[in-house]
Amino acid sequence: MMLSFKNIFSGKDEENNFPLANAILLFFTIITVFIVPLFHPKYQNLLYSLSLSFVFIFAVMAIKNNRKSILRMFIFIIVTIWVSFFSELEFLKQVFKAFNFLFFIFLVYSLIKQVSSTKTVNAKVLVDAITGYLLLGFAYSLIVAIVAATVPEAYNANFYGTDPINALNPMYNNLYYTFMTFTSTGYGDITPTNPIAKSLAILISVSGQLYIAVIISMLVGKYASTVKPK
Repeated sequence: MMLSFKNIFSGKDEENNFPLANAILLFFTIITVFIVPLFHPKYQNLLYSLSLSFVFIFAVMAIKNNRKSILRMFIFIIVTIWVSFFSELEFLKQVFKAFNFLFFIFLVYSLIKQVSSTKTVNAKVLVDAITGYLLLGFAYSLIVAIVAATVPEAYNANFYGTDPINALNPMYNNLYYTFMTFTSTGYGDITPTNPIAKSLAILISVSGQLYIAVIISMLVGKYASTVKPK
């Protein structure tokens, strides 16, 4: 049966309906993290602004807890995204990235809380867990971007032969470095050279591992509690 438009965007927990708002939130999160970096750098700021706007819109619809608080912050964050896009003031851009980071952290917290509050492992729980992981990684990429833009020679990147690049620019380089650190992969083509950048790298790496450990333990515990003994 085809879902109605009202069911897609309602906050009701209907067991027979696939959590489409949550799935669309995951879809735009994947677009933001994996697809937008494939485009030419001159289009990326616009595409990031669009994709993040959709992420925040569907976050309001997908997260049932703290919906009023999220809605208030959503309006402010949407304004900061587009003011940052049209503004030529670099300081203002960095300030708005910090606000976006805080909102992302709040979204991740809300998703984890939503996952922990469910009694069983279902599609909605799995979708929220994956979305939270990707959003946390993207949130850290904003902090990496701020550090790279404000701290001289915070990072050393060597993409093109022997010529080092001391600033992670454009945005997809920040995203690439952050997720390589977040997943503890670390190819070594980008390295932190400043104490601030090194401490941030430790925080990102530890957070990535803790998230996986906590979420997996939650999912295993929920699944085990629903298995009936023979």
